[in-house]
Amino acid sequence: MNEILKLAQNQCANYGGDSRCLVTDRTCLYGSPNADIRRCSYFETSVLPAEPAIEMRYYTSRGKMDSRPCCDNCGNQFNRVGGRQVYCGPCGKEIERVKRNKRARKYREERKKRAL
Repeated sequence: MNEILKLAQNQCANYGGDSRCLVTDRTCLYGSPNADIRRCSYFETSVLPAEPAIEMRYYTSRGKMDSRPCCDNCGNQFNRVGGRQVYCGPCGKEIERVKRNKRARKYREERKKRAL
């Protein structure tokens, strides 16, 4: 994981002097011994993709290097049933319920306006 810390030191915009993160005002996650537990979303989305070899080792060490998609709502990986599925099962049901309620509310409001 030393290469991860070096990458954070050299490339991360949030990395300040004396190994501190400018966003959290704490020690950089990748310089602490508990880095395997916590994640920095900026580092993972903006810095790591520039170094594919390091990115692959990073995700492999965390056990997240399979090809399953991640849920757009909760971020957990799930097994896709259809080609366009973007939510896991529980989140998909909740999102559909919210959208269905919103459509019904809009429909009722339009019918109420027409009746007046």
